[in-house]
Amino acid sequence: MKQTYYPFLLAGLLVACQQQKPVAVNVAVDASAPVPVAKDGEKALPSLFAAADTLTGPMRQLLREIDLSKLWQGDTQYRRENPTLQGFFGPDHYRFALAFTSVQRDARHPEVYHVRGKCRYRKNIRPFEGTLTVRQVADLDAPWDYDEFTPQQQDSTLTEAAANDSAEAQYERARQLSHPYTLRAELAIQEAAAPNSGVFRGEAVLNFHVASRGRLDYVTAPFVHKGVPANGSEMLVHGARRNLTTREVKTFVVAADVFAAAPEVYKDFGIGDRGGEVNPKYAKLGWNEVWENDEWWAASPKPSLSL
Repeated sequence: MKQTYYPFLLAGLLVACQQQKPVAVNVAVDASAPVPVAKDGEKALPSLFAAADTLTGPMRQLLREIDLSKLWQGDTQYRRENPTLQGFFGPDHYRFALAFTSVQRDARHPEVYHVRGKCRYRKNIRPFEGTLTVRQVADLDAPWDYDEFTPQQQDSTLTEAAANDSAEAQYERARQLSHPYTLRAELAIQEAAAPNSGVFRGEAVLNFHVASRGRLDYVTAPFVHKGVPANGSEMLVHGARRNLTTREVKTFVVAADVFAAAPEVYKDFGIGDRGGEVNPKYAKLGWNEVWENDEWWAASPKPSLSL
């Protein structure tokens, strides 16, 4: 890969929320998923990619060898209990979330992934479908945390002494046995037809590593920082949405860890010793609600719990 990203001073701790396991969603993926199109005379939603953002030969070869569907969908041990991406929408930065409930790689074009899912804003939950198209892949250099890594998962021939080595030695072994990458993909999705439904266009950033035997998993930074890919989270998506009824355009940003999305809009969203608590002054923007217990993204959501 031609590019390498080097994380530097990091600020703010990544926090994971423990949630109930969602009901499996089984939906067919339409290979002809709609792509947002502007009306005559209407400006298209802004693109976050330049003409130069094209895949090189080595990038295309890598994408032929690996299937990122489970990582996009959050169908891994690390995120399966809560596959949603949460963050902020519109000028008031109200709470917003989306989830990819079905992801399939295109049979002919391995850089293209057909997606279906749901998004939530206030009480509105809308299904959507569309595509994620990988536009760039780059090497990702240390320091990053390798998700669920233990040395013996990577190399079953390790002696017990090596498996119980120091944290520093185990991290170095992880770095040697895994190849971490960051990629940028173009998001183009459209909500199901309904009053005030919309189209989205944006950028999705995914940080992952290829372990031995081709196993894929996420990598995250030890701390949130706006100067690194996805602000240190495993995945971040941002862009704009056009309301097809009012034609109004609003921006959004979501991440696997909401505290990684927050630096895009707030400097004081996270408080506490390590910034892992939501500032009470933002409760009025939806952060006093507990969404995860109703599994709103699932095919058959569980009843909401009053907490």
